[in-house]
Amino acid sequence: MQSWIHVIDWRATVHPDVTALTDDRGATLSYSLLRAEIEKRSGGWAALGIGPGDVVAIVARNSADFLVQAFALMRAGATPAFLNWRLSARELNEIFTLVDPAAVAADAEFTGLVDSALPLPVIRVAIGGGGPVPPGWMDGGALTGRVPPRPELTGEAILALVHTSGTTGKAKAIPLRHGALMQSVADFAIEIGDQVTGSRHLQVLPLFHLGGFGQCLQALLTAGTVHIRTSFSPAAVIDAIERDKIEFFTAGPSLIDMLVAEIGERESADLSSLREIAYGTAPITPSSLTAAMAAFGCRFRQIYGNTESQSMVSLLAPDDHEPGNPLLASAGQVAFGWEVRVVDPDGNDVPDDAPGELLIRGECLFSGYWGDPDATEAAFTEDGWYRTGDIARLSADRYLFILDRTTDMIISGGENVYPAEVEAVLAQHPSVADVAVVGRPDPTWGEAVHAVMIARPDADATPEEIITWCRDRLAHFKCPQTAEFTRELPRTTTGKVLKRELRAQLAERDAAETGPAQP
Repeated sequence: MQSWIHVIDWRATVHPDVTALTDDRGATLSYSLLRAEIEKRSGGWAALGIGPGDVVAIVARNSADFLVQAFALMRAGATPAFLNWRLSARELNEIFTLVDPAAVAADAEFTGLVDSALPLPVIRVAIGGGGPVPPGWMDGGALTGRVPPRPELTGEAILALVHTSGTTGKAKAIPLRHGALMQSVADFAIEIGDQVTGSRHLQVLPLFHLGGFGQCLQALLTAGTVHIRTSFSPAAVIDAIERDKIEFFTAGPSLIDMLVAEIGERESADLSSLREIAYGTAPITPSSLTAAMAAFGCRFRQIYGNTESQSMVSLLAPDDHEPGNPLLASAGQVAFGWEVRVVDPDGNDVPDDAPGELLIRGECLFSGYWGDPDATEAAFTEDGWYRTGDIARLSADRYLFILDRTTDMIISGGENVYPAEVEAVLAQHPSVADVAVVGRPDPTWGEAVHAVMIARPDADATPEEIITWCRDRLAHFKCPQTAEFTRELPRTTTGKVLKRELRAQLAERDAAETGPAQP
């Protein structure tokens, strides 16, 4: 038997008094109390008729109770489905239709959103302790009942459902397996080496994403203490590092950039407790990474993977994080347990260092999307390789370079342009704080390269000047043909730029400026 319920039992037995979870809503749970709360809440869910075969959607901010309720549902034999609370009612309805929940657990502030998105009569439970319980909802803090018989939880059992970020269109639900997450987290613990009993982890990524939930599993496996932040605030994060002597945390590049800016605005910041920062979820420029290493003064480790892999596919180790090292532009070396291929559009392997689509295969890889056989079939090759949708190149010494998404690649005049390469150059301009590059329809070239930039304070360069600057650093066909400044870029909760949304905004604006077609 191998499940995360067994892990919590083990830790509660061996380290009962070590603090497992604490959050900024006032909750603190030792490992023994965490196990007791999970047992009690599982009895409460069972009393409501929730058990094996049922899916329960969770729509909530980060909190200790989020994790307690999720594990309680697993203990009752049900499957929690983690949903993004930032979605609209229409988007949530799409996911509710997909996972068909028997119940919903939500923060009080999101109960109205859930009621709009799910008019069907299902069990509704308010969790998290974030506000009064509204009419028609039950209090998750009062759930109790006879503890149900323990379900048969094996490594192949489904741990939870998570949905994709939606950067490419229709949302899909991905079943996470107990065993796959166990292997992934254990492998990562071996890589790091110094996460021990009582190590202090700061949780800032959303728990409804595998990046955030996986970090909590990492701490629980190693008997660490998770300091959970309800939401991200650069000032609050730096304060927490200083106050709670945080040793480990994981963040996306955009969050790291904000933290570096916050550190720069302070006269001093005591970050001496930090051992390591893991980062991933989106590309980071070498210049941003170099600034972060200087600001934090601790180890950095890059993780490349996706929800479908349920694991790290490659790692850029701290030893490779030297300023000026060209490997800073890579995603590191292929991790243990993974086979990778880089192929052309016909599925043929390309030579070392040539770009192509990345295919992966490994023990932790998911077996298919929840209730979507067509999407599952499209995601795999006939011989079982998963199509990541990432354009990559693989060096002879097995360093992986992620160049872009296949859906984001620009074809201009028959030439392939990888936006990430152009963005890395633009990010070096002193007037550019952030940038996203997309393709724009062009009657002559098919697509034209367009840059959308956020300016640094007191920046004085014009878009035209920046385009000219690029021509000394990039092949002409890769340079933006048009560019603009904006106040913000549309992003997912993990920091990825929503290029599909950005392209749609540009198309809508272009159509409005062009006006209706003339007869």
